[in-house]
Amino acid sequence: MQSPRVWMGYLLGLTLLGLSCNDFLRYAGEMKEPVNLLEPFVVAQCQAFAGRLWPLGYLLILADAPFIGKGTDLLLYRSGRRAWNLGMICYVLMQSIWYAACLAICSVLASVPSGFPGKLWSGPAYLLVKFPKSAAALKYHLLFEGEAMMRQMTVPQAFLAALVYLFCYLALMGMTLYVCSLMLGRFWGFLAVAVFHLGHIVLSFWFRIPWSPVHETGSLYRLWRYPCGAGLVLMLMTFVSFLAVRNMEVKHLCQT
Repeated sequence: MQSPRVWMGYLLGLTLLGLSCNDFLRYAGEMKEPVNLLEPFVVAQCQAFAGRLWPLGYLLILADAPFIGKGTDLLLYRSGRRAWNLGMICYVLMQSIWYAACLAICSVLASVPSGFPGKLWSGPAYLLVKFPKSAAALKYHLLFEGEAMMRQMTVPQAFLAALVYLFCYLALMGMTLYVCSLMLGRFWGFLAVAVFHLGHIVLSFWFRIPWSPVHETGSLYRLWRYPCGAGLVLMLMTFVSFLAVRNMEVKHLCQT
């Protein structure tokens, strides 16, 4: 957390979050109606531009993966490779939690001046779903295909689901960067995570956004299919990392 790059990552994420939330809050302000405090995070998560770039701040935070430094040789000697690898995995997952939680909390704080607590969806969110091509929605470039979500979930439930989905996506991206960097070097780690994220961005324009539950509310199976699948992949990558760390060459990783 002492690296300036980490703080810049959080700043980038909050800037992109602000762009998304500002559009929705201005949209609601034009209608002179309040919004639920938890709504902006859910709506902003699936917006076309800024919502798809949220993970870039997290990637900036983990830019030093696999976190090899001058004292790594000594640390490996004292703690062992398995303990060091477990610590790095915990760091990646904790940063995923902190980054997702930071975005969620800041979206709630930004909504306080024009928001209300509770379980009910607001009028602006309802109108955004019912009239997606209205003049106001087009003016602020908003798109929220959450009709099924609004019928089946309360706002707190949707907020929690959105937070879990974002954490899962960030954790998958972070573990991809870490494991590939550990096995192949930093260049190939960044290449792998670039293909991972850019591929999802391209596909999200035609298919579902993987880090938003807005299209996955048909049943409990559909809702939790992505988090459960992400958990299995994370366990597999954790196992691979313990195999890779046995043959890790610190000097080679520092040069790549």
